[in-house]
Amino acid sequence: MKKEKNTNELTVVNLADDTKHIEEASAILWEEWDKSCGMPLEEVIYRTKHAICKDRVPQTYIALINDELVGQVSIWNNDLKARQDLTPWLAALYIKKEYRGKGIGTLLQDKCIEVAKELGYKKLYLVTEHENYYERTGWKFLETALNNGKTLRIYVYEIE
Repeated sequence: MKKEKNTNELTVVNLADDTKHIEEASAILWEEWDKSCGMPLEEVIYRTKHAICKDRVPQTYIALINDELVGQVSIWNNDLKARQDLTPWLAALYIKKEYRGKGIGTLLQDKCIEVAKELGYKKLYLVTEHENYYERTGWKFLETALNNGKTLRIYVYEIE
């Protein structure tokens, strides 16, 4: 397993390097975002298996503590169908409840920014319902968007 970052017992790895966590990572995606849309868990597992890369987008990173998956994030080509002109996107950032407030979300964001920069991107986007979370880590509000009747917020991170 290739270690990407290590902060005490916390390690961030590319899911492509630690595929034994694919089903758990997929289950989190399904529970948080896809279940309510009626998508079967098996389809999310299939998509995850075929959307993990090391040298291009899409990529998924998982945060592990003693080999327990405690958080995850992805870089996708697109996370909002209405804005196909924007790419790539930080997507599906999730930290298990008992591990929130420990800086893991920021660490995963930083990893995505680092990878996007390595891949030659100048900007990274995200879409969320949250307000006053991403601003704390350098994201700039870009605009509101409508998606399936919900008002969402699009953010941009300018990569130096």
